[in-house]
Amino acid sequence: MNFFLFTLLLLVGCSSKYQDLHQSLDETLAIVDELYPEEPNIQKMRIAMLQGLIHGVDQCASYLNDSQIKFLLESADGSKPKLGINVAKHKDGFEIKKVFEKSAADVAGLKVGDVICEFDGQPLKELALERFPLLIKEKKIYKLLVLRSSNKLIKEIIPDNSPSIEFKWFDNVAYLKLDFISNDCVNQVKNYLIKINSNPKSAALILDLRDSPGGSFNAAMEIAEQFLDGHPIVEMQKKYSFSKYAASGKDVLNKLPIFVLQNSNTFSAAEIISAALKGNKRAKIIGQNSGGSATAKHVVNYPNRTDGLIIPIALLNDPNGKRIGKNGVEPDILIEETKVQKSKQRDPYIFEALRFVPNE
Repeated sequence: MNFFLFTLLLLVGCSSKYQDLHQSLDETLAIVDELYPEEPNIQKMRIAMLQGLIHGVDQCASYLNDSQIKFLLESADGSKPKLGINVAKHKDGFEIKKVFEKSAADVAGLKVGDVICEFDGQPLKELALERFPLLIKEKKIYKLLVLRSSNKLIKEIIPDNSPSIEFKWFDNVAYLKLDFISNDCVNQVKNYLIKINSNPKSAALILDLRDSPGGSFNAAMEIAEQFLDGHPIVEMQKKYSFSKYAASGKDVLNKLPIFVLQNSNTFSAAEIISAALKGNKRAKIIGQNSGGSATAKHVVNYPNRTDGLIIPIALLNDPNGKRIGKNGVEPDILIEETKVQKSKQRDPYIFEALRFVPNE
């Protein structure tokens, strides 16, 4: 009865277009109540109903319990412990595409090419890519079942707050790799840009957004505007309003050539950066189409509850009015997906970017 009352309250006040949905839920619950031989788990039914319902609205929307909401808020400001890896979906779980130096994953001995099959006893074969970060709920020891070549290994890892940013030089070309686009990484990016500017021989910047799951909308906007002289960054189409956002400052690199690396696992906030630089012809984009999930999302709690939903509240367009979250950002130079090599000198994406660096 409590479940029925929740369903009823959820739909009270909705317009007539939801009446069929209301009736279907009512009829389903009546069948369960009449025929199911055991007492159903009401809370489990509620979560499954909400998850299925909101996924039917948008694949980027999701039901979140209180710990997951806390995780998202902490992730946005960078205070959430991290593993320090980029991953991509694999038939057996998640393949590690990047291990950041001195990260928790590096300390645990995880390597590029490892496939994480289980996380603290939970099989990952059917888990969606966007759900992977939600597995980390606190700073503790997690046990991972890892497939390395044909060998199964057990690895223990303790997430930490080490930054998931990598910076290095290829002669006079700066290389900056971003993972999760959090608010705390903005100042780190700014510091690296100062370092690039302080080198009189700086010839170009390679900004690597491959396998970035995205992150904070505000952080993406602030990073993008570092490279734009007051030019537009993004257009936002809400249900009842339309807005344009432009950079407020100067191009801190003073037109230094930029090459953005992206692939099909470049999502969300990372796509905002890529689209802004491409749309203003500020950077050359190298790789594949990005993932196509860039929307402005908002966490909404249910009244008098600690759980809620994360749901897109706005569609995003690039500076030229092209929708970002539909087909993703198209590259200027297409690179077929290959396994990322440990040595950056053998990375085909970086090799391609270096070919376009102007001669001194």
